[in-house]
Amino acid sequence: MDTGLGGARRGMSAKGTGAASPRLKAALARAADVGLATLAWPAAFWVRGDFDPAAVRVEAWDLVLAAAAAAVVFAAAGVHRATGRHLFLGDLARIGAAAVLLAATLTSLEFARDRGVELPRAVPPVYALLVAAALTGVRHARSALELWRASARALPPALDLAPVLLVGAGEEAGLAIRLLRRFAPAAVPIGILDDETRPGRSLEGVPVLGGLDELRPAIARLTVRGVRPRRILVTGREGADARAWERIGRIARTEQIPLDRLEDLLRLEAYAAGAEIAAPAEPPPARRAYFAVKRAMDVAAAALGLLFVAPLLGLAALAVRASLGPPVFFRQVRRGRGLVPFELVKLRTMPDPTGEENPRAVERARLHPLGRFLRRFKIDELPQLWNVLKGDMALVGPRPLVDRELAELPDRGRARAAMRPGLTGWAQVNGGQLLSLREKEALDLWYIAHASLRLDLLVLWRTLVMIVRGERVNEEEVARALRAREASPALEAVG
Repeated sequence: MDTGLGGARRGMSAKGTGAASPRLKAALARAADVGLATLAWPAAFWVRGDFDPAAVRVEAWDLVLAAAAAAVVFAAAGVHRATGRHLFLGDLARIGAAAVLLAATLTSLEFARDRGVELPRAVPPVYALLVAAALTGVRHARSALELWRASARALPPALDLAPVLLVGAGEEAGLAIRLLRRFAPAAVPIGILDDETRPGRSLEGVPVLGGLDELRPAIARLTVRGVRPRRILVTGREGADARAWERIGRIARTEQIPLDRLEDLLRLEAYAAGAEIAAPAEPPPARRAYFAVKRAMDVAAAALGLLFVAPLLGLAALAVRASLGPPVFFRQVRRGRGLVPFELVKLRTMPDPTGEENPRAVERARLHPLGRFLRRFKIDELPQLWNVLKGDMALVGPRPLVDRELAELPDRGRARAAMRPGLTGWAQVNGGQLLSLREKEALDLWYIAHASLRLDLLVLWRTLVMIVRGERVNEEEVARALRAREASPALEAVG
């Protein structure tokens, strides 16, 4: 965000221009609904006539009549309200009722005009089904596009992300989200708390996590996911309510998270914090062939692996759903090649934190018996084959770390970020969770310096052995890696 008067003026300008955009989008969405309902009328004749174009006996006046009836019926039924990212049963019922009412309205108009002589009996029910399918389908397509755009902008390439948790889901929250994305891309809105909006809805691609009572649990869940809020921004009426403000402030002070109102946004330099990541250096020509072959093998193996383990993954997902409840998957922000953040996917192995405990101190106590089994045989890691297929990860490489662990490394993990993180790695097959962070770093850096297809195959074989026998520390390999780390404290990026 720009600081000073210039940045504030541009922010105020964004408020003026951004307000028209939602209205324009809503008008276009309503026009699209009416257009789909209009086209569905001749389509119903076409379907009823076994897809024979000669069966479409519709004149221009019929299309005008269908458009006018659709505009009136949709407005009366409130179809425009069912435009959120998620379609709930109430939304589907509203769309279905509007489609039936529209079909009945057009049928009545046709009978009033010529007693329905040219209207086959099967056309009205077919028309109602087509309208309901079209309106539902276009909303699902719009939601998919919104999700894709949100995921593309959710994690900007910044070394120091500043996740922001919003309180309030009104127009002011939409303004705050647009301002942050325009002027402070490192300040990522990660969730909204609002008492009057159902969880699962979204605003500008930012999900509603629950009501104000969920503030502390939401912070705990986001912390486990690797996106602990750096700031809480109150955009709703809670900022003017002294009791609500004090309640939020008490939790913010306990969690040691700064608390701001919307009006503070224009003059807070802290929201603009975030250092851009420098791209890793290109690998030497002699190693480019290795990285090209390694990536091709990763894609092929991940695709085949997903097909092969799909039945096992499905059974494990059902077990997690029955034992721990939804959601089945656990998502956490990790750092990939060049420290670019990505969302790692795993099967859940423990219930969500309540916010009353320290997640690091009680992780073992929270671990579910099913979770212990999934972790023991690495079944919880199988969904990361999708990360490999996407290009976030490789089959073999340094395991991706969360920001808390990266902050404890001397270079904040820059050297180990020279390669894509791996589903398994040299540190995992030589001790894994039994090693200290320093030992893991040394083993990862040794792997980066000696990476080859032969070493990758050795790691994959040892991974299978480790799954059967369990994790064991290889003292010889650890000692060799530590000696190499001390002899070469600064490693250059190699690929």
